[in-house]
Amino acid sequence: MDPTLLMALSFVIFLVIGVPVGISIGLAAVIAMAMANMPMSYLVQTAYTAVDEFTIIAVPMFILAGTLMEKGGLTQRLIDFSRAIVGPAPGGLASVTIVACTIFAAISGSGPATTAAIGSIMIPAMVRDGYDKGFASAVPSSAGGIGVVIPPSIPMIIYGITSETSISALFIAGFVPGLMLAAALYGTSRFIAGRRGYTSGESSDREPGAIRRTAWEAKWALAAPVIILGGIYTGVFTVTEASVVAVLYALFVGIFVYREIRVSTFIDAMIYSVRITGTVMLVLVTGRIIGRMLTVFQVPQLVSNGLISAVSDPTLLILLILLLLIFIGMWMETLTQIIILTPLLLPVVSSVGIDPLQFGIIFVIACEIGYSTPPLGVNLFVASEIGDTTVEKVSKASIPFLIAEISVMVLVAFVPELTQWLPRLLGFIN
Repeated sequence: MDPTLLMALSFVIFLVIGVPVGISIGLAAVIAMAMANMPMSYLVQTAYTAVDEFTIIAVPMFILAGTLMEKGGLTQRLIDFSRAIVGPAPGGLASVTIVACTIFAAISGSGPATTAAIGSIMIPAMVRDGYDKGFASAVPSSAGGIGVVIPPSIPMIIYGITSETSISALFIAGFVPGLMLAAALYGTSRFIAGRRGYTSGESSDREPGAIRRTAWEAKWALAAPVIILGGIYTGVFTVTEASVVAVLYALFVGIFVYREIRVSTFIDAMIYSVRITGTVMLVLVTGRIIGRMLTVFQVPQLVSNGLISAVSDPTLLILLILLLLIFIGMWMETLTQIIILTPLLLPVVSSVGIDPLQFGIIFVIACEIGYSTPPLGVNLFVASEIGDTTVEKVSKASIPFLIAEISVMVLVAFVPELTQWLPRLLGFIN
């Protein structure tokens, strides 16, 4: 049997019988190597080179920073500030949730973390104000995904490593699409809330005094993305150094300013970060192995040539790739699909004029959509657990938000300047 076919069948079989994704990838690669009579030393060498990247340090550091900022009291103050901005508008709490998720996205770099941090406070508040549980849970489930589009973003770091694209340029390129997603979700929530008559009695009037007061109380939280991202873009420190600065900043604010981080809190944050980092590293290693195997068997070239020969219209080809990314995002974990699909699809999109930087943002938006689509949408499970409702109800309520996100994704795919204007303005690309 052809090693590539055997690798694909093995991967599917392992998934069906319940083997974790990262382990399934590795086992499938080992079986294919054995079939092709390749030395197992290649496996070890590839696994080592996969994590022998200085940039990878940023992954566990940003995870830890986001966790510490949540436990250190920054989240509640961001929500209070967002509430003051939104005021008493119809569906105000839903709007507050989206604004808070957008701000927190510039700190956490993670979709599920953003959903959990903001949703744990806002979902109960919306339910108390008479919101349907499904809708109340769908709002942070959808808006939480902005955490991977607005920098810093862990999926962007993985894509940058996999595609050898500048991570700093990717961070800058994600700003405009991220804000577009936030605006689309904001408009959708306001429309639905207005149609259903949702009001938010807890929202205060939009008074300048309240905005100034809450902004002052949240100044340390609001300063975090300015320091972290400002340092990256001005060249004061690299992405990796920025992740360490984020951890130190979170510790300083949580211990000495808000005084909400204790020894036990810090230990909990470390345990959570180590557990998540271990999962990420396993997927990164096994994904790199299977990526190398695909390259050895020339699968990217076959897929690229096959798609290009089968679909001659560039517009249709782009739409087909977008549909493929959304579909796979429903079934595959974010980092896994980035590591596996990037070498397969990058040559295809390059052939129709899509820059690797632009494709990276398209891919990350697809991952963001995948967080809120069943059956494996992580944000759906997080939000449904917090909202004490079913995943089915949250999925149904998420449909209008998904349509809004897909619309933004299509715009980004067909309007390159949405991702390239800001990096070009700041001198990161020519």
